[in-house]
Amino acid sequence: MKAKVLVCTQDTEIEKNIKNTLVSEGHKVSIANNADTCLSLCKTEEFDIVVIDAHIPSLPYNLLVSDVKKISPDSEIIMIAGYTIPEALVKLETTQVNHYLILPLTPEKIKLTFNRVLHQIELQKENRRLLLAVTAAKKEWEATVDAIEEPIFVTDFDYKILRANLATFQLLQKGVNEVIGHHCYAIFHCALAPEPNCPGRKARDSGEPATDTIAFKGLKKRMTCSVYPQVFAGGGGLVHYLHEPVMTTEQEAQTMAKYERLFDDAIIPIIVVNLDDYKITDANQSALKLLAYDPEELTDLDMENIFAPDVREDTVNKLLQQVATGNARIDSKIIDKNFKETDVQIIANMVEVGSLRFIELFFMAQK
Repeated sequence: MKAKVLVCTQDTEIEKNIKNTLVSEGHKVSIANNADTCLSLCKTEEFDIVVIDAHIPSLPYNLLVSDVKKISPDSEIIMIAGYTIPEALVKLETTQVNHYLILPLTPEKIKLTFNRVLHQIELQKENRRLLLAVTAAKKEWEATVDAIEEPIFVTDFDYKILRANLATFQLLQKGVNEVIGHHCYAIFHCALAPEPNCPGRKARDSGEPATDTIAFKGLKKRMTCSVYPQVFAGGGGLVHYLHEPVMTTEQEAQTMAKYERLFDDAIIPIIVVNLDDYKITDANQSALKLLAYDPEELTDLDMENIFAPDVREDTVNKLLQQVATGNARIDSKIIDKNFKETDVQIIANMVEVGSLRFIELFFMAQK
């Protein structure tokens, strides 16, 4: 970092030493021989560092430091002092002066002090940049959450609502003062305490996410409520997400049971692979028989291990490329637990379940 430096001193030797040392390092140096000139330059230019000599008899340096910080609050102040620091300097606020150059001055001492100050300036600039970025991200996040059509609100562990998105206020038809700071069970359920089947209570007590479809007396309708325990800067809380129920819990269970029966009873071997880590998460009976594995042996096995070594890399690459653009159809060879190889045609497609992605692999033996 190349800095703009203002040196305020009447000592020509100090002026010469600092200027020659800093200019040789590529910094720009301006000189002021009195307080008025120093303040005038600070008003017209932005200096990264202002050096003030505490040994000028006619210079009220303790007042000058405060005036410089008022005009240029981001400038770092370096005071030139002897081994005995004047009392007025000691009484200055530490936020105004953090750096000192102790006489006698040498080029090495000057370089060391200025490099330390410049490093601090760079850190402060980076902190300001990060603060602006975080502030912008916070505003963007809030705008994004408000754009979500489903109600989302945050409570503490006592179920008091801390924040809510626009959809929450619209659903309740209430204003901010009628929602924020009030218990969610009082607003949504017209109750004096959390409901026995409240997913918020389950999430708080277990520390795990909880979802349930329940009746909301305050809304006069049934909704699915998903609650996620979170840790915030000021403590812990619960994030509540409300949405229209797609099906009842019983219907969902029946659907899943039907799917499991069809999956397990299918004649065609089927394997399900998690796209996050490419590990096998499920396999039907036909696949277990084809590969000669027990269920616990096949689960969490890397997908590549079910293909013959000489075609393994090529098969996996083709599968991933084709599935990314639609369905895949590939001729390959699989290898079972006993190292027996079988020529197969693989048909694959991608399935998304919430935020998770899986590949379903169907194997047909080649004749």
